[in-house]
Amino acid sequence: MPPQTDSALPTRLLDISDDLIGKKLRVAGRVLSYNSANGCILLVDDKDALVVDVTVCIDPFKKQQWLRDGKEAVMVFGYLERSESYRLFRRTFLCL
Repeated sequence: MPPQTDSALPTRLLDISDDLIGKKLRVAGRVLSYNSANGCILLVDDKDALVVDVTVCIDPFKKQQWLRDGKEAVMVFGYLERSESYRLFRRTFLCL
């Protein structure tokens, strides 16, 4: 039997806290913006936001119309990390 991956904890954006850093999460929200230069999306849900590194998920050289349309609902899986690069936002989420 192949090795099983860790399951991701379903989490709402407003419930993300320092206690979850390093844990694998499943988070849903709407794409507010996409920065192809650094491969990040801004995922929002009401007043809460999360910067998601999507460089391992999305080819920056392919046109991603769904990212540019705005307000598309997405679900991301990955490990929560803190980032000093985005002081404006509370948390950074690495998409795997």
